[in-house]
Amino acid sequence: MFARLRRHFGRVDVDGEESRVKQTKPKEAYRQTSSPETVLNKGQANEEEERLNRELELTTKERNELTDRLLYVTGGSMNKSPYFRPNPFYEKLKIKEKKVMSLLHNLDTNNIQYREKF
Repeated sequence: MFARLRRHFGRVDVDGEESRVKQTKPKEAYRQTSSPETVLNKGQANEEEERLNRELELTTKERNELTDRLLYVTGGSMNKSPYFRPNPFYEKLKIKEKKVMSLLHNLDTNNIQYREKF
C-alpha cells in the first residue's frame, strides 16, 4: 500500500524509516519502474488518500469481525482454535515452572517440619 502511495506521490526510492527521497544516490541509480510515474495534483492525491483510508478501514473492520467470530467459535480461547500451534518454548517454561513450584513447596514443608522439631 505504501509503495503505491510513494509511486503516486512521485517518491519511488524512499528509505523505509524516512519519508523523504534519498539524496545519496545519483539520478541514474534510481529504480526504474515498469510504468511511467504519474504525478498527481493535490485533488487527485486527496481522493486517492481517502480511497486508501476507506479501504484500510474496511479491511480492519473485516479483520476485527473475523477475529470476533473466531473467538466465538473457539469459546473465547484462541488455544482451542484449529490453527493454534503451542509454542514449544512456552511449554518447556511451563514444565520448569511446575518443577520450581513443587521444589518451593517441598522446601516450605521441610522448613515447617524442622521448626517444629526445635
